[in-house]
Amino acid sequence: MGKALTSSAVIAILIAAGFLSRRLGILRSGDERVLNGYVYHFALPAYFLLGLADTALDADLSRFLVVGVAPIAVFISALWLIRLAFRLRRDPFYLIAVASVFGSLAFFGLPFVELVLGREEPVGLAVALIAAVSPITVGMVLVLLELYGLEGISVGKAVWDVMRKFSRNPLIVSLALGIALSLFGFRIPFFARRTLELLGDTAAPMALFSLGVFLYGRRHRGILAAAGLASIRLVLLPAITLGFAWLLGIRGLEREVAVLMNGTPMAVNMIVLSARYRFFEEEIATMILVSTVGAIITMNLWSLLL
Repeated sequence: MGKALTSSAVIAILIAAGFLSRRLGILRSGDERVLNGYVYHFALPAYFLLGLADTALDADLSRFLVVGVAPIAVFISALWLIRLAFRLRRDPFYLIAVASVFGSLAFFGLPFVELVLGREEPVGLAVALIAAVSPITVGMVLVLLELYGLEGISVGKAVWDVMRKFSRNPLIVSLALGIALSLFGFRIPFFARRTLELLGDTAAPMALFSLGVFLYGRRHRGILAAAGLASIRLVLLPAITLGFAWLLGIRGLEREVAVLMNGTPMAVNMIVLSARYRFFEEEIATMILVSTVGAIITMNLWSLLL
C-alpha cells in the first residue's frame, strides 16, 4: 500500500506540474497539442512496439486478455438491452456508452501500473491488454460518434470510415507491428531497441504532464452527474473484471493488472473527439477531470483490495 500511495503522489505531482505550467504562464493555450502530439505519435508507439515485441503471446495469455475484454462487452450488451427494454433516449445512451468504454489505458493506466507494480512483466501484461482492448473500444467509440454526428449514416459506412482511420493511427499501427514481431520471434537490433527505449521512457511522465496541461482552464459543471458516470469506469467495470478473473481462475499479478487497467479514468483524447463531433463538450471535460482525480483514489483502493 505504501508503494501505491508513493506512486500516486508521483502521478499527482506530474499532473500538477503540467497544470501549474499553464497557471504560471510557462506554457500557453494550444501547447498541450504539441505535448500530446509527441506522446501520441512517438513516445507511446515506441513504448507499445517494444513492450509487445518482448511479450510472449501464447495460449496462457489468452485467458488474461478475455478477462480484460469481456467486461466491456458485457456492459455494452447490457446497456443496449436496457435501451431496447426501457426505450432509453438516444443522447443518454450515447453518453453512457462512450463514458464507460473509452478509458485512459495508455495515458494513465500504463504509468500507474509501471509505478505501482513494476516495469517488466506488469508493463508487458498492460501493453498486451491495450493491444486487445483499445482497437475494440476506440473503434466502438468512433462508430458511435460517427452515428451521433451524422444523422442517417449507416452502421456499415461508419465502420468503414473507422477502419480507414485505423490504418493511419500510430498507436494501432505500433500495436499491430509489435504483435507481428512477437509472433515471428524477430529480435530488434540494438540501435533500434535503444532508440525505442529512450522514446518509450518518456511516455509515462509526458503523458501525465500533458494531462495536467490539458486540465487547466476548462469549464466544469455538473460535477455530481459526472461523478455518477465516472463511477462506471472507476467502480463498476473493474468490479465486473474482478468477477471474470474469479470465474476464469486468474490470480495474482494478472488479475491486478486487468482490474487496474479497466479502472482507469476517461481517455483525454475524448476531449478532441467531443469537440470534433459536437458531442457533450462541457460534460466530457468535466468527466475527464472528475474521473482523473477519482482514479487516483479508486485505483489505490483496488490495488489495496487485490
